[in-house]
Amino acid sequence: MKKSWKIIFIAAGALIGILAIGGWYLSVHWKKLLDAELRKYVAEGSDSLYTLAYGKINLNLLTGSVAIDNVAFLPDSAVYERLLAEQRAPEVLYNAKLGRIQVTGLKIWRYFLDKEVDATSFRLRDPELTIVHDMRANDTTPKRSFYETMSTNIKHFRIGEIELANTSLLFTQIRKDSSRKITKLGNLDVVLRNLAIDSITQNDLTRVLYAQDFRVDLKKWEYRTPDSLYWLRVNNISYNAVARQISIGRLELDPRYSKAQFDKVIDTQKDRFHLVFNNIVADGIHLGHILQQQAIIRKASIDGGELHVYRNRGLPMPPGDKYGQFPNQLLMKLEMPLRIDTLKAQGVAVSYSEVNPKNGQTGKIEFQNAGGTFRNITNLDSLVKQNPHCTVDLHAILMRSGKLKAHFDFALGSAAGAFAVSGKLNDMDGREMNPATRPLGEVAIRSIRIQELDFNIKGHERAASGTVTLRYDDLKIEVLKDVEAKGKKRKKGLVSLLANLMALHNENPSPGQPLRVAHPRFTRDPQKSFFNLVWKTIFTGIKESVLTDIGSNALG
Repeated sequence: MKKSWKIIFIAAGALIGILAIGGWYLSVHWKKLLDAELRKYVAEGSDSLYTLAYGKINLNLLTGSVAIDNVAFLPDSAVYERLLAEQRAPEVLYNAKLGRIQVTGLKIWRYFLDKEVDATSFRLRDPELTIVHDMRANDTTPKRSFYETMSTNIKHFRIGEIELANTSLLFTQIRKDSSRKITKLGNLDVVLRNLAIDSITQNDLTRVLYAQDFRVDLKKWEYRTPDSLYWLRVNNISYNAVARQISIGRLELDPRYSKAQFDKVIDTQKDRFHLVFNNIVADGIHLGHILQQQAIIRKASIDGGELHVYRNRGLPMPPGDKYGQFPNQLLMKLEMPLRIDTLKAQGVAVSYSEVNPKNGQTGKIEFQNAGGTFRNITNLDSLVKQNPHCTVDLHAILMRSGKLKAHFDFALGSAAGAFAVSGKLNDMDGREMNPATRPLGEVAIRSIRIQELDFNIKGHERAASGTVTLRYDDLKIEVLKDVEAKGKKRKKGLVSLLANLMALHNENPSPGQPLRVAHPRFTRDPQKSFFNLVWKTIFTGIKESVLTDIGSNALG
């Protein structure tokens, strides 16, 4: 009995030894084959444009794992120049460096016997990717899919998951005029799931890069604007290439200076912005458009945010003018191809603050719960020809109670910046405007009930005109400063009394009189903005509605 067990142990040991020696031999032999074939695949598949370099390969037959250290995927500049001359150079060049590639669950026997790659996962550690999109390249060779290029060496390719963790990306676009646009991103996490490359999946439109799921996540990205006045901060970015959707948790344009510091840093008047948008979602974004640095979006939404604008009128005006800077003019000048079919926003708090240089006080207007719908935002010539109108429908609560709605129509492609705007303001206690009228106009509104303000204006970058109808009652004001009129100085109390008795219509319509409709026309100050022109035109109409014939003289 003991002899039988001894024979069994000896036989088992011999078998284990044979397997170990055989496994070692196969590992060594197949590592050499794998090394040669990897280099051959890259060279043949790229017409010798790329070379593959790496350090040590670790192959484990029992676990089906492969580890490759210090991997580099490099283009040959001399070969690329030759391909350019032959009009066979691809538009996009890749350069990749990786600390390690870790493959698990690889069916090694299937690869060496049947030329099929089937594995559970590929993990790429600390990839550094450089992508150059050269728009000057002209590739006249017949286009082949990746499967068609690969299938001569590998019949089938299937990976459960490919993960690129902590990825650094440098993307350079070289335009036809040889100018360059460079984008840098760090700490990217990229995951592709259920990747399959074969004769069936090459035509599967539900996949992206042959994967059923392709996600890119970036926790944080910061960019300092060229004028060094702001940080652009973007948090929690996620892109699903299969669903063609981008989501952003928070986007912020953050001033680097406080308001007082901002006024010291800038030499002339300039708007200071603080912008925050939350929960941004954009649909219909194709990966190819992103790589070509095109913003093509089917629909987008913003749920919550803030926009605060500040300006100190005590600083000198900047030189030159602001012609050519209306929204539709700036859109057509934008270098990046842009198309947003529909953008919806809600729950945004908006405010505008301005310092009056005469008294040093700051006036402020606030819009609560602002939102709206933007349609046909584009600078693509073909789309502008089809529909030359970008429209915006906005709504907000002005100050605390005013229900405001406005419709903007911007003429795309208009060199003069043609536009139209119409809207209504309903049910507002006019005293709520005192935070703006007291510091900026030095006038206090003692009472007014605004039933409805209706405006309809058309214009361009030099002037605007239209109609303004203000329905109101019980208008009384208080002038907060002494006023010069006809060479005499009148005390503010007297001026207020005269204004209420003689200079102002107390209501519209007045008893027994038809409704007054104003027809304002305003010539733009070329150093001021689009919104200043719109507001000044409306305000001109308001003054025509509330002032009597002697109102201007009474108010000085």
